[in-house]
Amino acid sequence: MPNDRANIKKRLPVLTADTRKQVGCLTCALCCSYVAVEISSPSSVKSATEILWHLYHQNVSVYRDANDDWLVQFETRCRHLQDDNKCAIYETRPHICREYSEQSCEVNAEDEGQTFYTPDTFLVYLKGRSTRIYRGVAKGYMPGPEHLGRYAAQATKRVASFQTRYRGLRGSGAPS
Repeated sequence: MPNDRANIKKRLPVLTADTRKQVGCLTCALCCSYVAVEISSPSSVKSATEILWHLYHQNVSVYRDANDDWLVQFETRCRHLQDDNKCAIYETRPHICREYSEQSCEVNAEDEGQTFYTPDTFLVYLKGRSTRIYRGVAKGYMPGPEHLGRYAAQATKRVASFQTRYRGLRGSGAPS
């Protein structure tokens, strides 16, 4: 047999697009640690400055998914999420929770979006995406570099609850 190697079938490994292991809900519970609301994309100076306004607040980020949908995210843990990542009101949870699937959640999704935590990272993105809108923002709506760079390093300040501050500002005539 002069060429035995030619008769041997070669087996190539089967590669899949995503070889990551699925992360289970009880391992993660990331979806129970924020609230997200859809917002307009930065397609105008006005909408770009609205995104900046969101990013000027602590514990707020802006997320752009692979489909170019934009969301503002408020980092806040659900009151019903227990230490073992189980839901204390699972049987009566809201519809939005019921519709969530660990198969398609942000941790297990095939595509990845982009999250902006600071105004300066968003401005870098904006400059690369639309120089016209970036110039409009820079012309009259962008703080100087001494303000932009401080967001990442700024310590989180404890603020009294909204209701406490509201009642304090309203004085004795505040509603109960």
